[in-house]
Amino acid sequence: MTHETAGRSPHAIACVVFLAATLAMFGDVLLAGNSRVLSMPNEDMTRPFFYWFPFGFGELKKGHLVLWNPHNYAGAAYFGGFGPALLYPPNWLHMVLPTAFAINVGIALHLFLAGVWVYFWTLHRRLHPAACILAGLIFMFCGAHFLQIYRGHLHCLTTLTWAPLIFLAIDGVLQTFSLTWILLGMAAVAMQILAGHVQYIFYTAIIAGIYALAGWLKSGGRLREAAALASIYAGGASLSAVQLFTGLQAASESHRTGISYGVASSFAFPPENLLTLILPGFFGDMVNTPYWGRWTLTEMSLFIGTAPFLLSVCGLVHGEKAVKRFSLTMALIVMILAVGDYTPLFKILYDHVPGFQNFRGTTKFTVLAALFIVMLVAVGFDHLLKTQRAPRWLAATALVAGGMVIAAGALLVRDCNAGGGDLWTPALTRMRFLDDAYRDFVLTRGPASMRACVNAGRSLWIGGGTLLLLGLLLIAARKSPRFVYAIGIIGVVEVMVYARYTRPTFDPAPLVNRGAVLRRLLAESGAGESRIASQDPYSYVAMGAGALDLWGADPTVLGRYARFIALTQGWPLDAILVTSGLRTLSPLLGMLRLRYVLRIDREQVTLQPTHLKELPRALLVPHWRVLPTPENVLDALRDPTFDPERAVLLESDPGLVPAESDERGQVSVRDVSTEVIEISADVPQPSILVITDNYSASWQATPLGGSDGRTYRVMPANSLLRAIPLTAGHHHLRLEYRPTALAVGTWVTILSLVAYAAVGGLQVRRVLRDTVRDRRSP
Repeated sequence: MTHETAGRSPHAIACVVFLAATLAMFGDVLLAGNSRVLSMPNEDMTRPFFYWFPFGFGELKKGHLVLWNPHNYAGAAYFGGFGPALLYPPNWLHMVLPTAFAINVGIALHLFLAGVWVYFWTLHRRLHPAACILAGLIFMFCGAHFLQIYRGHLHCLTTLTWAPLIFLAIDGVLQTFSLTWILLGMAAVAMQILAGHVQYIFYTAIIAGIYALAGWLKSGGRLREAAALASIYAGGASLSAVQLFTGLQAASESHRTGISYGVASSFAFPPENLLTLILPGFFGDMVNTPYWGRWTLTEMSLFIGTAPFLLSVCGLVHGEKAVKRFSLTMALIVMILAVGDYTPLFKILYDHVPGFQNFRGTTKFTVLAALFIVMLVAVGFDHLLKTQRAPRWLAATALVAGGMVIAAGALLVRDCNAGGGDLWTPALTRMRFLDDAYRDFVLTRGPASMRACVNAGRSLWIGGGTLLLLGLLLIAARKSPRFVYAIGIIGVVEVMVYARYTRPTFDPAPLVNRGAVLRRLLAESGAGESRIASQDPYSYVAMGAGALDLWGADPTVLGRYARFIALTQGWPLDAILVTSGLRTLSPLLGMLRLRYVLRIDREQVTLQPTHLKELPRALLVPHWRVLPTPENVLDALRDPTFDPERAVLLESDPGLVPAESDERGQVSVRDVSTEVIEISADVPQPSILVITDNYSASWQATPLGGSDGRTYRVMPANSLLRAIPLTAGHHHLRLEYRPTALAVGTWVTILSLVAYAAVGGLQVRRVLRDTVRDRRSP
C-alpha cells in the first residue's frame, strides 16, 4: 500500500461508517418510498415544506422561478423569503423525485454530510481518525441537531450542515493560508445562504466571526490573514447574491425588520436544561412522557451522551492547547448567547447589535455549541487512543457520579410511588422556572405528574448506570487499550438509540387528500378568486389545492399585512408570529375577498361561510383620501363607516383630478404567472384601480399595446392593497412583481461564479502540478 493510499483509507472508512449509520437510522423510511415522511405530523414539515416543494420546484422544473406566493397571507414574497431554497442544489431532488421521498433523501443526505464535515474538521487538528469518526457520529445524532427532524425544521438542518465546513476553512486559512481553504469557505457560506434559514446563517456568521478573530489574534494578527478570512464571507455572499440580495430586499418590507423584546427573548435555552447533556429524558421524552420543561424539547436538548460527555471532559483536561484551540471558550460563548434573556447580555445585544431584534429563539445557538463540544469529545478520545491509558481520576469520577445519580433516581422513584409528597411536589412548587413551562402538567394533573416523576427517576437510573459502566470500562482500559474503543461504541449507541427513539414519521396521504377535497369544495361553491382563512397546522392546504388563503406559517410575512391583521384582530403587532390563525371575522377582511373559514377535523374538510361583503379582485374607485402616514390610514380603517368600495385611502397624492361622479367603468384581470398580471380597464373618469392583493414596493406596472397611459405608478391602498392611479381612457398594462435586487443579485452571482470557476480551476491545476512534482522528488 502506498503512502497516498494509506492516507486515503481512513477517509473512505469514515464515509462508509457515516453512510452505514445513516442507512441504519433512515433505511426503513427510504425503503418505504413515498409512503412515509420523517417528522411529527402537524409540525413544520406538514405546514410549509410539504406544500412549498411541489409548488416551487414544480414551477422551477418548467423553467419558472417563483418570486411571489399568491396562496398565503393574501400574497407574499416566495423566493425572497429564503425558506423555499429554490436555488439550493440538494433541493433540486424535488424536480426528479416524489415529494415525500425527496424530503427523506434530503434529510438523510444532510445528516451524512454533517458527519463527514465534522470528521474533516476534527481530522485537521491531527486527531486519530477513529476520534474524528466518533465526533462526526455524535454530532449527527446529538439532541440539538437530530431533534430538528422531529419538528420538521428542514431548512434548519440543511443550513447547519455547512457550519463545520466554514470552521474548517477558517482553521485552514489561519494555519496554511492556502487559496484552497478560502475557496472552500466561500462555497460553504454560499451553500448555507442558499439553504435558506436566515437565523442560522446569522448565528453561524457571528460564531464564525468570533472564532476567526480569536484564531487571527493568536496567529499574530497579520493583515493578510484578516483579508483572507473576510473574503470567505464576502465571496460566499457574492456567489449566492441572487438569493441574498433578493431576500434582503424582501426582508426590508417584512414584519421581521424589528420584533418586540418579549417575542425576541422567547425560546431561549433554559439553564436547567444543561441536564439534558447526559439525561435526555429527564424533563420528558415527547414519546411516552410529554415534555414539561420550558419551551419545547426539540430545541432545548443538548444531549451528546454520557460517554461523549466524559470524553469531552478528558479532552478538556488532557488535550494539547494547540489542538483544543479555543473549543471550551467557544462552547461557553455560544451557550451564553443561547441562554438569551436568562442573562443581562441579551438585552444589550437586542438594543445595540443589529440582527438580534429580528429573531426569536436564541436556543438555536446550541447546535453550534454542540460542534465545539464534539471537538472536545474527539480530543478526549484521541488522548485515550494515543496514550492507551485511561486517567484514574476520570474512572473514579464516573463511578462516584454514577453512584450518586442512581441513588438520586432511587429516592425520586420511591417518592413518586408514594405520591410525590416528600420530594417531587414540594420541589416543583418551589421551582420558579415552571411559570414558563407546562406547570399544569406536573402540578395539577396528578397521575400525569407522577408519570413524569417516575420518568425523571428512570432517566437518572439510565444516566447513572451508564456512568458506572463507563467507570468500569475506564478501569479495564488501563490494562487493555481495546476497552477504549468500547467507550466510543457506547457513546455512539447512546445517541443513535435516543435518535431512533425520538424519530417520528407520518403518512403524507392525508395532506394530499385534504388539498384535493378543498379544491373540489371550492369548485363546487364557485369560489373563484375568493379567499379562505385557515388555522395552523393547515395553513398551507390552500397551496396544495391551488387556492388562496389569508394565513400561513412564514416569518417573512409583509409588515403592512401584519399591521392590518393586528388591527382586525385586536392583537399586539407581533401576534401574527405566534398565533395559529384568525379569531375575529372583521368586516375589513372583506377587502381581501375572504369568503370561507377552512375547518379540518381529522380528515373532515369543511368550508364555513363568513357572509362578509367581499370586494372583487380588481375594481375602479373614483373617490380617494390622501393621509400623510401609514398609521393615519390604519386609524381611518377603524372608522365603522368606512366603505372600501366607495373610497380608497392613499398615502400620497395620486396625481389625478378628483372625480365628480360615481361612474366606474370596466376592468378585467388575467394572471399570466404567480408574479405577473395583465390588466385591461376602460375608465370613464380619473379613478384608482384597486387590486385586492397584498402590496409590495416591488410590484411595478408597465403599459402594453393599445394603452392610453404611458407610465403607471403602483402605490399602497387601504394600508395593504395595490393601487394604480388611472386617467380617463383605455388602459392595458402589465403588473409584475420584480424586485430590483433580483437583477443586481443575478449579475453578481454570474460574475462571481465565473471568477470562482476560473480561480478554482487554476488552483486545482496548481495543486495537481505540485502533487506530481512531489511524487517525482526523491
